[in-house]
Amino acid sequence: MNDDPTDKRPQGWLSRHHKQGVRPWRKTRLSFLRWRGNITANPHAARLYRIVVGAVGTLIVLIGLLLVPLPGPGWLIVIIGLFVISSEFSWAQRILHFVRVHVEKWTHWVMAQPLWVRWTIAAVTAAFVAVLVWSALRIIGLPDWIPELEVLRYLKLQ
Repeated sequence: MNDDPTDKRPQGWLSRHHKQGVRPWRKTRLSFLRWRGNITANPHAARLYRIVVGAVGTLIVLIGLLLVPLPGPGWLIVIIGLFVISSEFSWAQRILHFVRVHVEKWTHWVMAQPLWVRWTIAAVTAAFVAVLVWSALRIIGLPDWIPELEVLRYLKLQ
């Protein structure tokens, strides 16, 4: 095995594959690629697959857009939906690339700012989320299990 003088591996060297066995996701990934190849070979099945992927991805994006105004992972869900769609559609890959580039630019810009600017951005974001939550609670009302508190009366939620 190590008779070749150009081989720099130590004597008795084994790859990770030989030492630990096959990676657990490798079989699943290869099975998926084989299945996807079979789907691609049939034009009708490929078209149906694209329609299903597009519909599922669009549904995920729409759910994410509904959740954007609420505190939580709304934009993350939109980006996950774009990932799903981009597996089949090049226009979604371009949108995903645009989002990735601009989020990275925004992150670098924020991190390059002084601490007081970052704190101001965080405070404005927190105030915006608080106003959205307050508005939502004003519209739909508080659940019955929440006790009556003076703070809630002051905020005109009870």
